[in-house]
Formats: sequence, C-alpha cells, structure tokens
Amino acid sequence: MLVKLVKVFPLVSRQYTDRQGQTQVFKSKGFIINAGDGNIYAEAIQETASAIEEIQPKDGECAFVQLAYAARTYKTAQGEERMSNEVTIRQLIMG
Repeated sequence: MLVKLVKVFPLVSRQYTDRQGQTQVFKSKGFIINAGDGNIYAEAIQETASAIEEIQPKDGECAFVQLAYAARTYKTAQGEERMSNEVTIRQLIMG
C-alpha cells in the first residue's frame, strides 16, 4: 500500500536477556503513517528496522509498505484484560 510517512522516528536498540540467558539486542524503528484514512503508528523491527534505517526515509515522503497486523491481549495493573493492535512494517520501498 502507498502511504505518507507523517513522522519517522530514530532507530532504537535495547539489550535484553533471552530465555536461554543470552544477551540479545532488540532493534525497532517507528513511523506514523497515513494511507488516506487517518494516521496509525507502525514499527519495523530487527533486520527490517536496520535495512530501513540505511535508506534514511524522511518525514513527508511517500513509500510503499507491506504491513502485518496482530491483536494482543494484556492485563492492566488492576488485572483487567485489554486488547491492543500492533502494526508491523515487513517491507518499505521509497516511492
């Protein structure tokens, strides 16, 4: 889908410990995108985030994106179950 990159956030890297006790690095790059029907937040992760960082997209540019969607369940501090949507960028090609 063709989108406008409303806001391009910097690449973020943070360390975490995986289930085997090994230190790993999680990378993400966030975007606010608009496909003509409102703005949404989408995020590229790991190798995709690094590859997109190399092409240096800018605010206001147009790009073709392939998106993946997921619904997640989580609990609040009060124990209430809530839902959230996650939008992940699988591919971004400058238009």
